[in-house]
Amino acid sequence: MKVTVVGAGIAGLCCAYYLRKRDVEVTILDSAHVGARSASSWGNGGWIAPAQAGPLPEAGLTVYGLRALVRADSALYFRPSYLPHLTPWLLRFWTYCNQRDYDSGTAALAALGKRSFQLVDEMVDDGVEFDLWKLGMVCATSKPEEARKVLRSLEGMRKHGYDLPDDILGEDEIKAIEPSLNDRVKAGFHLEGQWNVKADTMTVGLGSKLREMGVEIVEEAEVTGFDRTDGAVRAAHTTKGDVTADAFVLAAGSWTAPLARKLGVSIPMEPGKGYSFLLRPKVMPRHGILFADIHAGVTPLGDRIRIGGTMEFSGYDLSIDERRISNLFRLASDYVELETPDYEEPWAGLRPMTVDGLPVLDWAGPYRNTYVATGYSMLGMTLSEPGGEALAEMITTGRRPELFEPFRIDRFPRLIARRPAR
Repeated sequence: MKVTVVGAGIAGLCCAYYLRKRDVEVTILDSAHVGARSASSWGNGGWIAPAQAGPLPEAGLTVYGLRALVRADSALYFRPSYLPHLTPWLLRFWTYCNQRDYDSGTAALAALGKRSFQLVDEMVDDGVEFDLWKLGMVCATSKPEEARKVLRSLEGMRKHGYDLPDDILGEDEIKAIEPSLNDRVKAGFHLEGQWNVKADTMTVGLGSKLREMGVEIVEEAEVTGFDRTDGAVRAAHTTKGDVTADAFVLAAGSWTAPLARKLGVSIPMEPGKGYSFLLRPKVMPRHGILFADIHAGVTPLGDRIRIGGTMEFSGYDLSIDERRISNLFRLASDYVELETPDYEEPWAGLRPMTVDGLPVLDWAGPYRNTYVATGYSMLGMTLSEPGGEALAEMITTGRRPELFEPFRIDRFPRLIARRPAR
């Protein structure tokens, strides 16, 4: 069997890895190259955190989103000039901002993420080389009620078998666990179930391993269209020529939606831009840190830390809005004592955001030999491994795993008013 995977980010690489494990002949196509700076897998926080895998739409987010529309310094921001295009997606997104859909989405993501740590360990044992730290995570806040709010938001994971703290810790207790915290922090909690990777090393490491396994990776090959016959895709047209295969996987992150449209397949997904940069702290954290007050995460990376955060909807635009990244730096500086008073390597990447906050793992509409693996939102490093493993099973057996039922491509109704309960 020969399968072509479109996309060399973490989602596409994981699909290719598990297909090759099943002795499938695999070709990967990418418009850039493995580990490209423009890819969302390059500069994200690198958190592998299945216990935090709740969907983005949640009860109460609607009011917050409305307030954020005109604030460029908000953690959630909609560029006004993009709103006419974004409005249909927003209206559908807000129909999922309720407790029922949040709970069902949490259950689906909890089931998918169960094997994340095990699969990452198996990759390491298999010789995939990347920077990995099993540090756990500390949530730190300036007010105890904010820490309790974050812990309550994770409660849905407890009944699905994930270990969570019973209560928050006070100022002295949380600082004993994480001495890098300054006096602004008054409360928090410690979550052991989180690992960190340096994201670009993971994609480069997987790419190198796949080449060793005999996978062909064709870089700088943009897919411009497809050859379709009798309900199947026969070839992908690329800027480097046509590529034929028995099956195709569309796993190009945020760019999967326009790619699927070339097949007449619609996915209600928008790119959500996130920002990050590097800092040199006076005291290196022992853990990943979530500063919940400012909606920012800290990932220790040897001698520096990566600060990541914000969600901006402005289309397929990778430019850096200095107002937003400067505001994130200012907020982070209140919590992190710096060795040098500036940030390094500012970066922006696009997260694939579906209207219900869940990935799409399924056949691509009517095509019996074409599949979609996208929509991981902020959970690509956490869920791409189990998603890729189960998709490889689906492709080689022709049967959809029960695990994938919540992630079907046909779950999105055409009319907002007719959206069925999950």
